[in-house]
Amino acid sequence: MKTALPVMLALVLASGASAQAKAANNPQELVNIENDWAKAAVARDSATLNRIVAADWHGQNHLGKYTDRATMIHMTVAGKERMTSEVNHDLHVRFLGSDYAVVHGMDNESGVTAGKKVNQVYSWLDVFEKRGGHWVAIASQSTEVK
Repeated sequence: MKTALPVMLALVLASGASAQAKAANNPQELVNIENDWAKAAVARDSATLNRIVAADWHGQNHLGKYTDRATMIHMTVAGKERMTSEVNHDLHVRFLGSDYAVVHGMDNESGVTAGKKVNQVYSWLDVFEKRGGHWVAIASQSTEVK
């Protein structure tokens, strides 16, 4: 019994610490980050995009093209497409422990591509990791909804 009590106490303390870590994660924080990302894309704000997206991020866009952060940011800031509006909706946040989360969502995007006005709806998934106390996107996938 003498050895069982410290083991049980350690388990209770560990589960309490895990519950506190999960309680400390606020889904609204990730929703806000996603909304900041959308605003930064419309504003062509590379500083905000660099803050939100990790240096080792990779994603697959709606055309199936696998890309890295530098390419994605360059295309967003200086590419041929020019977004005039991006509005997120139907966001769902799921925490995978205290340092990882996924956000499923959709957005409506308007803009100009090759001189033509476009309005598109996308469904997407972003994977986040908490690094140095801050959430950063580490992977993304996007699909056009028709």
